[in-house]
Amino acid sequence: MRQTPYDTFAEACKSYGTVRFTASYFADGLTPIHIIQQLHDQAAFLLESKDEQSTWSRYSFIGLNPLYELKENQGTYETFDRNKKVLVKASSFEAAFENTLTKLDVEPSDIPIPFTGGAVGYMSYDAIETIEPKLKRETESVLPHYHFLFCETLISYDHEQKELVVMVHLPKDDSSTKERYERGEAIVADVMGKLSRTSISTLSSGIPTSNQEVSFEGISSNYTKETYIRDVEAVQEYIKAGDVFQTVLSQRFTTPVSVKALDIYRVLRLINPSPYLFYLRLDDMEVVGSSPERLVQVQNGHVEIHPIAGTRPRGQTAEEDLQFREELLADEKERAEHYMLVDLARNDVGRIAQYGSVETPQLLEIGLFSHVMHIVSKVTGRLHPNTKPLEALMASFPAGTVSGAPKIRAMEILQELEPTRRGLYAGAIGYLGYDGNIDSCIAIRTMTIQNGTATIQAGAGIVADSHPESEFEETRNKAKALIRAVQIAEVMFSTEEASSHV
Repeated sequence: MRQTPYDTFAEACKSYGTVRFTASYFADGLTPIHIIQQLHDQAAFLLESKDEQSTWSRYSFIGLNPLYELKENQGTYETFDRNKKVLVKASSFEAAFENTLTKLDVEPSDIPIPFTGGAVGYMSYDAIETIEPKLKRETESVLPHYHFLFCETLISYDHEQKELVVMVHLPKDDSSTKERYERGEAIVADVMGKLSRTSISTLSSGIPTSNQEVSFEGISSNYTKETYIRDVEAVQEYIKAGDVFQTVLSQRFTTPVSVKALDIYRVLRLINPSPYLFYLRLDDMEVVGSSPERLVQVQNGHVEIHPIAGTRPRGQTAEEDLQFREELLADEKERAEHYMLVDLARNDVGRIAQYGSVETPQLLEIGLFSHVMHIVSKVTGRLHPNTKPLEALMASFPAGTVSGAPKIRAMEILQELEPTRRGLYAGAIGYLGYDGNIDSCIAIRTMTIQNGTATIQAGAGIVADSHPESEFEETRNKAKALIRAVQIAEVMFSTEEASSHV
């Protein structure tokens, strides 16, 4: 074990309001699932990745015991502590976040891992109302537009080195430096003590498979097939009139859930591995997801967006994969749609980047995922010196791939047609680091679980020559991975849930 020396800690306390106590361990006998199960009463989130091209896939992050929460409530933004005492109150999310960072005054980190602390949470799709006045609606959103957690303890698990790093964030209070240091030691000792105890059983008699049949029996939707087709045709009328080129029309599914959200996540991460995997606990709602698409990343001033559009299934063999790949890249409709979304991404990055720095280093490449392949591009830029990293997130929100083009008019049409507010679907999930770095994904292939109900939403990009019935089926197909995860988890874990309450 290595830990922060007292002298180093004491020196940092002289300069910063919030100081880290850090301890690291060799932990080849642990897994992220074991860690979060052993610490579940304290756990606020688990962030992972199954993307071999990214440094993210090397690490899993678990947040424990939120110190503060930043939450929107009917246009007011408040940061409050565990006792619900309000520390910061502001009229915008950006102001509330910046004021919270100022108040916390966190010590910079030299730990060489991508995330060493910050705010983790979401922006709902409906948060666009706070960015674009034209999209303000009369009805109030049930879900807060923004909800982020600042955790006291962050655990990083390095899958390559099998290193566990526990980072405890200790804000300035009335205690002495020595007492703060000892509190950090005590928190780490408590965490490691719980991880060393006999494991909560993670065994199940079933084995999740990605090809299990999905049943839509008992699943409700906010659309019938007929009403969805009617709205696809309405979008196509707007396209003919020249209002938009594309609009992403979505369908919401709900299904009863009796098992733990974490067990659904355990299944989902196996049957649908993705670049962004996450489990969040927020008040009375839990969020489980496996998003394939980055919204925006800011890393030391470098801004990056990955537009994804154009889809084919994965082949059963390498030969079939190659065939589908060639078909996808040869499809003029798919290429045209993708080029349009790349242009949108370039425009978003251009709004906050240094002049002349916007580039497209990858264009029309094939990204292979567990069940499908997509056309993927990469748009990059250098953040303008007078621009804050959070502005990059706001400028890119929401992604054109889940709204349409032009964005504002497409979103107006969606507000007119879609029967319910989107809530979290097509919003953003990720972290806003104390160091200014940001990584966020689009909240697709994502479900919310609340009061025994899982809510899942999926969309299809409607263009002039779309086939309405095919687009309806596309929304169902996109939702299948999450519905499958729920149905497998119900079979694998429902008996265990019942017996654990006997």
